[in-house]
Amino acid sequence: MDYIQIVGTKGKGSTSTYIANILSSAGYKTGLFVSPHVRVPNERISINGRLISNRDLNRLMKDTVETGYFRQFFDTSLRYFAEKEVDIAVMEAGMGGRYDATTRLPVKELVITSIGMDHMGVLGDTIEKIAVEKVAAMRMNCSTVSAPQQDQVRKLIETTALYRKNDLSFVDEDALVIDKTGKFTYKGEGPFELRNATGKQYINACLAIEAVKVLAKEGYSIEENHIRKGLKKTVLSARQQYIKDRDILVDGAHNVDSLKYLYETLSGEYKGRRKVLICSSMKDKDVSFFDTMANDLFEHVFVSQMDYDRSFRAEELAELFTDKDKLTLCTGTEDAYKKAEAYRKGKEIMLVFTGSIYQAGEILDLLDIKE
Repeated sequence: MDYIQIVGTKGKGSTSTYIANILSSAGYKTGLFVSPHVRVPNERISINGRLISNRDLNRLMKDTVETGYFRQFFDTSLRYFAEKEVDIAVMEAGMGGRYDATTRLPVKELVITSIGMDHMGVLGDTIEKIAVEKVAAMRMNCSTVSAPQQDQVRKLIETTALYRKNDLSFVDEDALVIDKTGKFTYKGEGPFELRNATGKQYINACLAIEAVKVLAKEGYSIEENHIRKGLKKTVLSARQQYIKDRDILVDGAHNVDSLKYLYETLSGEYKGRRKVLICSSMKDKDVSFFDTMANDLFEHVFVSQMDYDRSFRAEELAELFTDKDKLTLCTGTEDAYKKAEAYRKGKEIMLVFTGSIYQAGEILDLLDIKE
């Protein structure tokens, strides 16, 4: 079994899923391990898009000797993939790189998504410190592909690749061309189509293309039609997921960088739309950018909370906002949804849920969205 490891701050789950779907479209039995899940724990482990069954998950989880939620699922995924004899497994790292469980794997390729500020209490309080922890996952004599990075992060990746004798490549943003329909070409190939055709998903898709191109050089049989098919069938739950018939956008953004990506989408593709924000967050996440978003983009904000010990209470989260007059406090996701729907009744107003992957799961369950 071959392994691909995905590290970074933003876009790991999306990039991992794109790569896995391209590989399965090319005929390879492909395992996918991601975290966190949005709606059910089974989402963390799948083969060719099919989630692990409750029976297999419960059986394998019961036998794991690992401690900690992430490591238990990681260990379970390895044993499940071995049982099912997958050809290649795409493994998303947790918060880090250096000490992450996935870094102990003998990977065929390392993929580095955009590195930004998150998990500062564990990884460090500067972009350089965080990047050092992520880039530490680079092995000797390995292939590494990276998303575009800030200058200081790119230099660190290049230096580490040189020292560890890596074959390194970066996504070339100038080679990405998006047409009026939302389809895109990359380095002259395509056009390709995305189901979540917003913001940085184009970069994540290009990163996936670069990653499978490296595999093709190393003997995997991957053609352009496999890339096209894999990208087009990928549904990314809670990644700027627009539910057209409800006029609702659901996004699991939970740090400054991801909220800025959402800001770009809302002020670009949804420019001119009336919008209200429904937000909640965990206490260990930096969502201070909420205030800028509220002032610039939203006519009203429904401040909510979730039933977790780590969740901000609505009253606490409300302190982040300077314009208290546009706030409505809510007791939970269902309450926030009902109040937001009452607010926009008879008006063309878009609802935007963001701040937590857990809130995203709650609203998708509430709306009974199937994919």
